Amino acid sequence: MTNFEKLAFAPEFAPECASWLYIEWGYRNPAATLADVTQRFLARANTDEVPIAFVAHHGGKPVGTASLVAKEDLSDTYGPWVASVFVPEGYRGMGIARQLIKMAESEAANLGFPKVWLSAAVPMMYEKLGYQLTDQVKHGEPVMVKRLFNPKLRD
Repeated sequence: MTNFEKLAFAPEFAPECASWLYIEWGYRNPAATLADVTQRFLARANTDEVPIAFVAHHGGKPVGTASLVAKEDLSDTYGPWVASVFVPEGYRGMGIARQLIKMAESEAANLGFPKVWLSAAVPMMYEKLGYQLTDQVKHGEPVMVKRLFNPKLRD
């Protein structure tokens, strides 16, 4: 059975998850080391404020991660962002990313945010989850937005 929880409750998975992020997106900040990325990832070990990282684990090893962050880049003027969604190749197609994204969305709604944003390498995957394309592009990827459902939210 795959377990899903906040990084704060499963910090032992941080080093491996951070290494995935470093390998996948480290080129965006060539000066950053794996230690830098690990430290930034550990800063997401919050429970009730952004940034919050979520991990999926099975049999004592991590099998996916996603985060909810205020800004994806310093230049962002809106948010929060669903970021760092990653599932290792052998675990793809099992709904792990979908569940992690739903956790991030639910947390954003609970924190009072009416929308979440993301930049999508695979827009079709996110369209199936209710995200809509915007006219913006970030890191060569389309930016998408999703309105969250929470009766307590107001725009």
